[in-house]
Amino acid sequence: MKKTNLLALIVFVVALGYVFVLLKPNAVRTVQSEVMRVLSPFIKAGAVTETEVKHAVETPVDINSLRRDNEVLQQKVERLSIFAQKYEQLLEENNKFRAMLNYRKLTPFKLTAARVLRRSASNWWTTVILDKGSMDGIGTDCPVITDVGLVGKTGKVALHTAEVMLLTDEECRVAARVEGTQAKGILTGERGGLEVRPDLRLRFLDRTAKIEPGAKVYSYGVDGGVFPAGVYLGKVKSFQPRDISAEASVEPAVDFSLLEDVFVVQLEGGESK
Repeated sequence: MKKTNLLALIVFVVALGYVFVLLKPNAVRTVQSEVMRVLSPFIKAGAVTETEVKHAVETPVDINSLRRDNEVLQQKVERLSIFAQKYEQLLEENNKFRAMLNYRKLTPFKLTAARVLRRSASNWWTTVILDKGSMDGIGTDCPVITDVGLVGKTGKVALHTAEVMLLTDEECRVAARVEGTQAKGILTGERGGLEVRPDLRLRFLDRTAKIEPGAKVYSYGVDGGVFPAGVYLGKVKSFQPRDISAEASVEPAVDFSLLEDVFVVQLEGGESK
């Protein structure tokens, strides 16, 4: 400590003692109380710091223990993440089934619910196999739909399975109309690659028709046809007039890559399942 600081400290102590000697007892207590009030925050802070330092010194950090605790926490986080994913999947599936049930109540058709069993990589966009067949009231050329729109029609049928020709198959043809216009044509699939979701082609349209992108396309339901009227097929992407007629590119209403649950429209006289 510097001599000047030491001298100042001595002078301060002497002066403080002198004050305590001269002052009356009540005044001394008043001064002492004021000094304690001023120094109290510093005393408390020093005590807390001393306790923390003492605890840190007396409690050495166990790296292995910290590592184990971290691993346990990581496992808990992973389990919670799995539970959250399962919950989201169940919620999504529940909402999907609820929408299907509501659609089934509102539709005028007699329906058989079915699930997609499998689909071949070589004909991903043309056919699927369902888990229902002739024993469930399903026959050949039964329309297959979802609550979103038309899927296709049944082909070969066994006792407990049925093949479905998808709307994206170029052999699947549907008489169709464009909403808000008098335009009518034949909707077909078009050949596409395995990794490219094919559009539909609405052909034989009046070349003078006024068809805008976004217009909705529905089945027309001609006499003797397979498909009933009023089933949603998709929406127009583009319209191209040709020399004699015109055609439109149509985005399907159904996402065939995610197809899992469908309804088969019952044959005449069939029972709803």
